[in-house]
This record gives sequence, structure tokens and C-alpha cells, in this order.
Amino acid sequence: MNQIETISVNFEGNKKHKIEDAFKIVKETIEKYNKENYKVVSVTPLTSSDYDSDDPENTSFGYGYSFTSAIIIVFE
Repeated sequence: MNQIETISVNFEGNKKHKIEDAFKIVKETIEKYNKENYKVVSVTPLTSSDYDSDDPENTSFGYGYSFTSAIIIVFE
């Protein structure tokens, strides 16, 4: 039977992120399932989106962006 893990990462916007922390969680999750004789079938990013404006007084212009909000790992 397949097992699914979803890891929240929220790499949003211009914020500084510690991507190493996310990699560490992914690695630990994979190692945990490997010890239980599961193998990775797929790793999929879950994307979200948002928008912003450089001028909060003039919202007639702005920009949208997408970011990785979670990582889904499927094991078999």
C-alpha cells in the first residue's frame, strides 16, 4: 500500500527562507520510510500564488507570483 507525506515549506515571496531546513525534513522523511522498506515513487511540489504592489496607495498596478507551499512525497 502506498504512503503519502506532505511537508509544509511555504517558500513565499521575497522572504528569506532556510531551504536547508526543508531539505533536512525531506531527507529525514525519506530515510524514515526507507527503513520501513518503502521506496520513493514521486516527489511533487505544491504551488500557491499571491500578488503584491510596490505602492500600497496605488493598487492599479502590481505583480503576481507563485511559490512552493508544500512538498508531496509518495512512497510504495
